[in-house]
Amino acid sequence: MNKQAYKKKGFWIGLVLFFLIFFSPTPQTLSFEAWHVAAVALLMAAWWGTEAIPLPITALLPLALFPLLQISNFKTAAASYANPNIFLFLGGFILALAIQSSGLHKRLALNVIGAISNSAANLVGAFMGISFFISMWVMNTSTTLMLLPICLAICSNIKESLPVISKKEFNNFEISLLLGIAYAASIGGMSSLVGTAPNIVFAGFMQENFSIEISFLSWMKLALPIGLVMLVSAFVILTKIIYPSNFIFNTVARKKINLTLKKLGPISKDEKKVLLVFIITALLWVTRTYFNEYKIFTGLTDAGIAIIAAISLFVIPSQNKKTELLVWDEAKKLPWGLLILFGGGLSLAKAINSSGLGQWLGEAFILVINFEPWVLVLLIITFIIFLTELTSNTATTSTFLPIAASIAVALSVPPSSIAIPLVLASSLAFMLPVATPPNAIVYGSGKLTIKNMIKAGFILNLVGIIFISLAYNFIF
Repeated sequence: MNKQAYKKKGFWIGLVLFFLIFFSPTPQTLSFEAWHVAAVALLMAAWWGTEAIPLPITALLPLALFPLLQISNFKTAAASYANPNIFLFLGGFILALAIQSSGLHKRLALNVIGAISNSAANLVGAFMGISFFISMWVMNTSTTLMLLPICLAICSNIKESLPVISKKEFNNFEISLLLGIAYAASIGGMSSLVGTAPNIVFAGFMQENFSIEISFLSWMKLALPIGLVMLVSAFVILTKIIYPSNFIFNTVARKKINLTLKKLGPISKDEKKVLLVFIITALLWVTRTYFNEYKIFTGLTDAGIAIIAAISLFVIPSQNKKTELLVWDEAKKLPWGLLILFGGGLSLAKAINSSGLGQWLGEAFILVINFEPWVLVLLIITFIIFLTELTSNTATTSTFLPIAASIAVALSVPPSSIAIPLVLASSLAFMLPVATPPNAIVYGSGKLTIKNMIKAGFILNLVGIIFISLAYNFIF
């Protein structure tokens, strides 16, 4: 089936699913608003999955349909498109543009290629390890934003240095590198208590409702081994199974890389200025929580830091261009469609939770309360992983933790034994750009398609289901 026919089929499947739900009777235990949200969610999922129409246009459906279907008013539906994370993306993308505009990305990339590795797979593995480690301490969104421009420059330089590489092999390398840093960022965030918001939500929930304190160390004892297994699995799936790339950097290629690096000459003043902004921004992202003790910094957020960095790039004078480090004509290259795409995903997620649809889906698990606990946990993990492909993992965790705890009490097992697999599963959505911010960021590079992401992400989702289920039986 050619691409156009595939899109057309997806378009009609989405409409059929929408009208099928819309005109069917609303379940007695569900509001008509929630049932209408289900119809819109299926429509958006079908169109996103098949790229039936441009992804940002599909992301506008909540603005068009939610008011018409009386799910929410326009103002409420539109609020998610101004979520702070969108401005974090915006500032991060502007910083990435400045790195590219100054030429700093090329210098960093050439040095990384020379220092880290001599083969495609090793280079992907090295960057995945870096992304994993940083995301244990820094927000996974910020980590991906830091690494993306360097990875794009590496791809560009490899293409120039090794022109004999086949197009397929180069595309495989490019896709595996970009997906690798995104997936590793999500997995790294899962592995530390402060690495991602759902972990913090879980710790607060257990303390508030059961007076159980989840320490940093106790969480890492459980989550880090699973994270490392998932990291290795992602590396193998990307570089050995789905997108294999086996080229090596021979002597000729290395000479070309070194020659290109010499041609760049000494680092310019503009590069130094952009590098300084980048380092300060990264340090503020890492240390922001420590500044909260001081009243003057209590309003500082990751998104605020990104916007301050972006503004500074339009203010700091350039030595080479006789303007500023970044001018608006260059900023027009920003992936505005991606920002709309993420806003649409957030708007849909908010409606799923506020309408009661999310809770209704979760309570369906109570119907299988007579199952063996490990079967129930397997179902919960599977449900959460695939649900968070369309919803916010933080919102999903907040919605389903009380349900998981009540199921645990009914089964006479510790609440944490059901809640921990749920929280871990909420960070393992790898199939769609709207699933996690790291996925959205690398998709915004324009170097890969949703089909590329689904192909690797579906297998990795299944691996996550298997390993968390095994961990439930042997660890939790």
